[in-house]
Amino acid sequence: MSDPKPDGTDPDASQPTAFGGTSGILPSVDAEFVPEPFGKYWLIDKIATGGMAHVFRAKAFGHSGFEKVVVIKRILGKYADDPEFVEMFIDEAKLSAQLSHPNIVQVYDFGKYGPNHFIAMEAVEGKDLKALLRRETRLGSRLPVQLTAYIASEVARGLHYAHERVDGAGRPLGVVHRDVSPSNVLLGYDGHVRIVDFGIAQVESSQSATESGILKGKYSYMSPEQARAEAIDARSDLFSLGILLWELLTGHRLFKKPNELETLDAIQQAPIDPPSRWNPDVPPELDAICLRALQRNPAERYQRAEKMQLDLGDALPASADRLRGELSDWMGRRFAREQEFERQRLEQGARMAAELHYDGGELDLDFDEAEHDVAPSISPVRDAAAEPAPAPAPKRRVWPWLLVLFVGIGLALWQPWTPAAPTTGTLNVVVLPAGLEGVVITLDGERIPLPFDGVTPGQKHALRVEAPGYEARTRPVELVAGQRYAVEVQLTAVPKPEATPAPAATPTPRPRATPRPRATPRATPSSTPPPAATPEPVAGEPPSVRFVTDPTGGRVFVDGRKVGTAPFTWTQGRPGRSYNVEFRLDGHRSVQATVTAPEAGGDVRLSRTLEPVQEAAPKPGLLNVQVSPGWAKVFVDGAYVSTTPLIGHPLTPGSHTIKVVNERQGIEQTDSVRIESGERTIKAYNFDR
Repeated sequence: MSDPKPDGTDPDASQPTAFGGTSGILPSVDAEFVPEPFGKYWLIDKIATGGMAHVFRAKAFGHSGFEKVVVIKRILGKYADDPEFVEMFIDEAKLSAQLSHPNIVQVYDFGKYGPNHFIAMEAVEGKDLKALLRRETRLGSRLPVQLTAYIASEVARGLHYAHERVDGAGRPLGVVHRDVSPSNVLLGYDGHVRIVDFGIAQVESSQSATESGILKGKYSYMSPEQARAEAIDARSDLFSLGILLWELLTGHRLFKKPNELETLDAIQQAPIDPPSRWNPDVPPELDAICLRALQRNPAERYQRAEKMQLDLGDALPASADRLRGELSDWMGRRFAREQEFERQRLEQGARMAAELHYDGGELDLDFDEAEHDVAPSISPVRDAAAEPAPAPAPKRRVWPWLLVLFVGIGLALWQPWTPAAPTTGTLNVVVLPAGLEGVVITLDGERIPLPFDGVTPGQKHALRVEAPGYEARTRPVELVAGQRYAVEVQLTAVPKPEATPAPAATPTPRPRATPRPRATPRATPSSTPPPAATPEPVAGEPPSVRFVTDPTGGRVFVDGRKVGTAPFTWTQGRPGRSYNVEFRLDGHRSVQATVTAPEAGGDVRLSRTLEPVQEAAPKPGLLNVQVSPGWAKVFVDGAYVSTTPLIGHPLTPGSHTIKVVNERQGIEQTDSVRIESGERTIKAYNFDR
């Protein structure tokens, strides 16, 4: 890929290249940021600023040492006086809080502190997709095709959940993201993919386009109907996801032009090339998925995100778990320096906030009225000339009641926004062939709607699918709490009865003659069929695949989904379709294979030998040491290591002796610490007590 020109265009092509040429986004926009209180939170680092909000890492403190790191999005003051904007923001924040899914950033809290409305949400350790694309452009490389398909598949999974979400009465919420773009897709260092800003994007897009900064940079990811300011539905998000997939595969921008009017015009009528014309590594199936998502007519586009996610899943060369690990490794290589910097900033900010929040080791649950300027709202102003000042003793007795009042208010505000742990699973069923009429789906004998959110976890259920003219199918399903499980059920048409053969076709029996000695056997009459060596497949029966492992007990995964434990016969495949299979067994190397389901009624066998894995040496643990105030020398097992702050010092697992020394301040303390493999241990000393 050629280096982009200063205006962001590719010197070798008419279309712009991807995402500029900067070196990436550092995790903090204010290196000198000092933790500050913000309601019941402490802002510990400022990580971004934009046209609508500042974004901070923050920490919440609770009873019994409870601590939680969150992200606070604090709305800029210029929107605080706009009642229409505030009303929409509140409605959308409430909507976002109802979305709880592994591929969506969870919203925990919403409120107003001083003049600032804010949202508290899940903290994701990672980068947005825009930062990754910028890094790839600077390095002159592209994300591998398999990781691109995995990212798009995970985004489609999260969109499907949001699009299909219903309220307590079963009514669709009608959620449409409206801003599926690289800056709203977060890639965790652990390889997980999450969508952010559900609802906030709707608020942004509803503002006047003449307001500076509100929609800047978002036009190039709009659907044609959204660009025309028409009513949109979930299919608009899928067009935006198609743009995202195209740009990930090619490393170029699809519709981005020098100005907004040209960009909107390109969305409506610019030709769309298959991604393989820009990247020869793109297989035909990904070309087809991308171009279907980019159909300008919504009726010709994917109608549901789940279908796009299933097609992307079929195109993945490996299981989602394996690709998640590959993405984590890729992120680690691309952002190793930023990752370590972020951890140091987080630890430093959290430590400072904890020191400010705790007084002598006891939790301060009250607000400081003088610090937060709320004292005038607590008690009325008294006329000193009209009545005498109250005695000191009664005034002191008021504080316990105020403390109880503030704690009660804080708990009342906090509790409604605490997301409840899911207690049921969600089941969706895709019936094949598509378009059947009169389909009846029951679970344990009770008819259910789709998707069904009331599956009791931890027990097997009987799922049954019936349709006129087709054989009913029953299969067991078992979910865990919070799981969303989509299953395909292939129905087979009831075979029509064959016509009765004509009487003439049946050979007329003859009287048996007494056999002569040593007579040569006569040839079998042509009307009598020879015995078949192998039984023919039975029409209407599903294909079966027999999975076998040596040793037995290997877990069998088909297209990333566990289907059983070997030896095991699987009957859920489609005739003639190929599937990715993975065998896993604890203490053994996993083995991958491909199997093609036979014709209806046929069977095949797939067996693999699983080799034992020698246990690797335990990973070292990491040690952080911090003292306050001042600094100290750190000795580990009698050997000098460094001065504080000591961050990420590797140690073998087990017990070690730590000594911190500062002769000038008269500090010397020795402790024993237990280091666990692959984990970080933090030792903090406070000598100002």
